[in-house]
Order: sequence, then structure tokens, then C-alpha cells
Amino acid sequence: MKKTSVVFILAMFLIFATAAIAQDEEEEGKWRNFEISMNIGLTMPSNIDWYDTLAAKNGIHFGMSGGYYLSERICLGSYFSYSQMAPEEVSSFDISDQKYKMYNVGLYGKYAFSGESNFEPYVKISAGINFAKFATWVGDFRTILREISYDPAFSGGLYLGASYFTSDYGALFLEVGYHIDKLKNTPAIYAGETFPFPEDIKYLELNIGVAVFFGPE
Repeated sequence: MKKTSVVFILAMFLIFATAAIAQDEEEEGKWRNFEISMNIGLTMPSNIDWYDTLAAKNGIHFGMSGGYYLSERICLGSYFSYSQMAPEEVSSFDISDQKYKMYNVGLYGKYAFSGESNFEPYVKISAGINFAKFATWVGDFRTILREISYDPAFSGGLYLGASYFTSDYGALFLEVGYHIDKLKNTPAIYAGETFPFPEDIKYLELNIGVAVFFGPE
């Protein structure tokens, strides 16, 4: 197993262990049990030459998640996200219909710095699976560009954010995150030929969204 994957998995175990302790200590007085959120934002690749010389532009991001609060400050949940970016233009080809698409599903752990203020900063870590469908050069002379699906790969992210409560059980939030998809050497098959992905995907996310909370009763 790759070193980065091990680090994320260990971090998730640490969150679960911390949450179990916190639940015992803070079960009484917990004002929220569940959260549901949706977000939109920007995906900004940090290593842009993803496939040969075909670079990626900044793209769009959409996500949704739901979690359970084990304590006042610690939430564990699951998420789904979709990101899409366009390749940089190639002068000799029309590639306007080709895209980089990433579907992510997994688990997250969040620690909220709750207090008396309407602002609530938080830190979040995620670990899951990436399903990538990427514009890739194919054909005998690599002159044909096609969107092909790659095998699932590990996906992980680290986020910093802040929520602003607009009501007792509703909030707007802004977050920035660093995401990595361990796609290096992950294969895709097209026309009977195997195409290994050349490197891992690293990108920044800037998201805005809305969250709704549900209390104990």
C-alpha cells in the first residue's frame, strides 16, 4: 500500500478513536445529531501536466455529504463529489468535447471549534475512492483523444473551513482543501490496449455551501 494512503487511513482511525473518547465525555448537552450539506466551487490543479503535454484548466466542483455528531465538536460521515476540468487547447485538434472527470465517494471526519459565536471554524479530513474518466491520447500514433475510464484509486483530502450560522440549525460555509488522487499506474483499457495513468492527481478546492443540522429531538 502506498505511503500516502497509509497516512490517510491512520488519520481516519485516529479520528474514530478520538471521537469515541469524546462521545463518552460530551454526550450530555449535545445540541445537534446530524448534518447534511451541499457545496459548489472551483477545482484548481497543482500539477497541471496530467497526461503528456495535455494540461488541465481550472474546473468546477460539486459535492454533498451527511454526517453524525458523536460529540458536540466531532462529526463522522460520508460524501460524494464530482469535479470536471477541460484540457488546454491543442492547436491542431478540436477537443472542446473532451473533459477530465472525477467522481469521489468516501468517509470524512470533521472537528468543529464550536463556541458562542455565529462563526464556527473547522478542520476536515476525507478518505475514499476516486473514479476517474479522463481525456487520453489513444490510437497507434496517439493522435486520437478519447475520454476513457480508469480503475478506482485511493482519494484523500485535508480541508480548513468556517461556517456562519444564519439560524439555529442552518449555516453557510466556506472551505479550502488540498486533494490527492493516487492514480499513478492505475490502468484503463481502450480498444484492447492498457493505458496506465502517468502520475497522481493533486489539486486545490475552494468551496462554498449550505449546511442543515438536526437536533437530538
